[in-house]
Amino acid sequence: MKLFRGEEALIQEIDTLQPSICTPLGTIEFLLSVSNECYFPTDCFRLKQGGFFYQYQYESFDCELVICKPKLDFASQQAVEECWGAVFRIKPNINYSISTCRFSAFWQEGYNWEDYGSNTGEDLEAIEYENENYRLHLGTQDAPLLIARRDQGDMIPKSLCLNTDFEKYGFIISSDKGIEVPMTPIDAEETCQIHFVIAWNRNIEEDVSTWLAVDLTSKQILKREEIW
Repeated sequence: MKLFRGEEALIQEIDTLQPSICTPLGTIEFLLSVSNECYFPTDCFRLKQGGFFYQYQYESFDCELVICKPKLDFASQQAVEECWGAVFRIKPNINYSISTCRFSAFWQEGYNWEDYGSNTGEDLEAIEYENENYRLHLGTQDAPLLIARRDQGDMIPKSLCLNTDFEKYGFIISSDKGIEVPMTPIDAEETCQIHFVIAWNRNIEEDVSTWLAVDLTSKQILKREEIW
């Protein structure tokens, strides 16, 4: 690990080089695009608590992706069947910068959800997908929170500048395909971090557990695997 930290986190190398999560509604893939070119991991390892660690080692940048189960802190009456988080970190190599990049959580073809809609909240950009049997939420941090993280020096490029409501609330792209987070230029000394969370449960009327489950920080996602 170069961009994440963790003690003896990597325990086994495996062959799965397409980061994805299988859900009852279909498979969601996590994609990285740099300068309009899609990049795939070069290595994949299993983590000690059942998560996955992906490395993207290229000439101009290093990227790492951790996919793992967060440690949820729910009230006793709230529960989800399953929840997974995916945390990207990317950093240009020395003498390089990244002009543009995109982080995506998109459905593979063959999904079986029947309806979807935006279900955002404070600091949260989320989409709800459902069929007769299951409800699933896919979420990420919204643009105003990314701006706040930039101001705090919390792994968001200094170049991110969203001055109008249109820029703020149209920056992250949510659709039937999933969620895409574009990013402005990243300088050589900067690290950028973006995450996604997926949670699903049986489709129970007025149950908000999956919506609450995707409203997490990266620290909460990584805690179970003892990575930071």
